[in-house]
Amino acid sequence: MFAKLFKPVKIGGATLLVTITIFFSNILGLLRDRIIATHFGTSSETDIYNASFLIPDTLFNLFIAGALAAAFVPVFTEYLGKDKEEARKIANTLLNSAMLVIGLLSIVALIFMHQIIGFTFPQATQEMQLQIVSMTRLMLSSALIFTISNSIGNILMCYKHFFAYSISPLLYNLGIILGVIFLQEKIGIYSAVVGVIGGGILHCAIRLIDIRATEYKYKFEMDLKHPGFIKIIKLMIPRAIGIIATQFNMFLFTSVGIGLAVGGVAAFNFARNIQSVAVTLFGMAFSTAIFPYLTSAISKGDKTDFTDQIQKTIQRILFFTIPSMVGIMLLSKTSIDLILSGGEFNQKSIDLTSLILFYFAVSIPLESLSHILSRAFYAVKDTKTPMFIYLGTTIITAFCTIYLAPKYGIEWFSIGFTLGYLFYVIANTILLKKHLAGFQKKKFFSSLLKITISSGIMAIAIMAAEPLKNILPSKIADVTIITIGASIFFAASYLLKCEEIHSIKFIMAKLTKKPIENIEASKN
Repeated sequence: MFAKLFKPVKIGGATLLVTITIFFSNILGLLRDRIIATHFGTSSETDIYNASFLIPDTLFNLFIAGALAAAFVPVFTEYLGKDKEEARKIANTLLNSAMLVIGLLSIVALIFMHQIIGFTFPQATQEMQLQIVSMTRLMLSSALIFTISNSIGNILMCYKHFFAYSISPLLYNLGIILGVIFLQEKIGIYSAVVGVIGGGILHCAIRLIDIRATEYKYKFEMDLKHPGFIKIIKLMIPRAIGIIATQFNMFLFTSVGIGLAVGGVAAFNFARNIQSVAVTLFGMAFSTAIFPYLTSAISKGDKTDFTDQIQKTIQRILFFTIPSMVGIMLLSKTSIDLILSGGEFNQKSIDLTSLILFYFAVSIPLESLSHILSRAFYAVKDTKTPMFIYLGTTIITAFCTIYLAPKYGIEWFSIGFTLGYLFYVIANTILLKKHLAGFQKKKFFSSLLKITISSGIMAIAIMAAEPLKNILPSKIADVTIITIGASIFFAASYLLKCEEIHSIKFIMAKLTKKPIENIEASKN
């Protein structure tokens, strides 16, 4: 049984596996948010809980996430094809040095936590600062856990082992859910913190099991002078700067949000999590699955295949994310009411969160495309270009957060986020052209037109179905309208002969184990 689960997966199966597991992980993520929302609402407690993620996430992202996303996979893949022993040595050096660096930084953060939180959240009350300090200290262990887990996860990706890589986020969300359900009456919001730590352990454990089925063997070794490791570090630095910019924006959202409105940080994060469902399910899943194959195409010098894979992925991402954007904009309040309402999450919470979500929805296709565009640069071992572009994105987002949100309202958090990603996609697209060979513009714009028309027809159907809210019970009406909208979109896409509809056929054929014939996606 384990041999069937923990084995290499081809690109079609990888895309399917990553997509399905991310789908269920997002379902659990929404359930997690609902449980937290109904128990704690958009309150100072949930603001504190969200603020407590910032320091651990920053420690983790500065080193290991930046290195693995941008530098490790291409370099390790290259060495794996030439010398497996040297590849293993590089992986062990990175894993051990990452654990050492994150461990030391966590100790420093633990010692100076009061000063860090006081500087970061000057607008928070003294009592809130003390609670953030307490929660953050508990969460610091998660930085080390995820350092190990993501190091192992990216090694697994290079061996094309996607099962544990894909299922681990699902286990993480499950840990948080169980923590809140069983401990919230005893320790309140700290139950979610315990759940984060428990979920992190599960996240790591499944990947440690899977890595045993590969050729990789762990050894405590740190060859810091290894040319492969040095290459990773050089490639990592620009990405790390980009990560700093990302975390800077998160600090701004949280710091400004705490002073702007009670529950504003919680509302922003709830809206962000709903917005990110489509981004992770389509943008991140498709891009993650294709990344090892992009690096392989480049290592073989096959720019035509490299370009073809990028174009197919872009079109598939847009096929799912443009209607997601339209649907969430039209149904922002409906979505919040359906997913989060109840208990402590009252009408005021619904109104605040849905306002932020409405503008967040516009960023769904843009942020989704950013994943494939950035990975295209990483595949050609260029981490500097996305970094410089993202610095521009950060400036746009920061300006909106600092100057416009306090004046015009908290919705400018999400408006600034969207404008930043619009700049990122445009700039990356222009600069990526030199690495492409044979991008079919006519085919792309034809696909985009069909997707846009199908989304427009879907929008009309959703608005026409609005009277159902006066006939059916609230929740049933919400589900019915969403189902009608999705069904109309796929029906319109089928009638317009959208090529990307084959992605659905491919997934269904895989799920039912039927032979796949004449499906473009199956060729991958």
